[in-house]
Amino acid sequence: MVKLAKLSLAMVLFMSLFRLNLFFLSAFAKVEHATFLEIVQSFVAGFRFDILIFGFLLLPIYFVLMIQAISEKWPNWIFVLYKIYFAIIWFIICLMSFVDFFTYAHHGRRMRFAEYSSWTPDLTWEQMHALQTNQVIFFTISTVILFSLGYMMIRGMQFGQWKDEYSPQKGSYGEMALRIVLPLLLIVLAARGTVEPHHLALEHSQVSNIPALNEMALNAVWCFDK
Repeated sequence: MVKLAKLSLAMVLFMSLFRLNLFFLSAFAKVEHATFLEIVQSFVAGFRFDILIFGFLLLPIYFVLMIQAISEKWPNWIFVLYKIYFAIIWFIICLMSFVDFFTYAHHGRRMRFAEYSSWTPDLTWEQMHALQTNQVIFFTISTVILFSLGYMMIRGMQFGQWKDEYSPQKGSYGEMALRIVLPLLLIVLAARGTVEPHHLALEHSQVSNIPALNEMALNAVWCFDK
């Protein structure tokens, strides 16, 4: 799963760039009294929340890959489905991050399920008009660029060698176990977000006494069902 891991890591970095845009275009004015260390801690916590999202997204792919490897069946259409799966996911992440930005800019907090349930395009349109034009233009352009970069990475992925790289029929039993168990452990760890007994939760974003800085550490996808 090396290729998918690289793709997921790139998208996690792109999500961090969304957070960086959020910081400079909106959060900076709300957290002016925060220390540099607190800001760094917020970005580090945010990186963990972003990894958590892709840990969950990789779980179904992992099990499908293992079934393919064991059965030694590698139809081309399944590789197309992988690309469609990640393209749809990345589009949703970019769209939610875009909509969430304007709510954060106005209220200093991420959208929750209640806000998403009552959301309308008109609401975002009104929030956009309440901001400075350069803020809206810059964030819109950066969103389009980040989506395009992610899409190009997904489209450019080559899957032809997977049957050789991931088939558990090759190598010793130890190598077979390593190929099967290690990726699963890493994915589960990513999905939990921590090695602590309790999985990553809201309290892990509390790095400061400034609510807007703590909210910045979260992401739109994680907050969706909260």
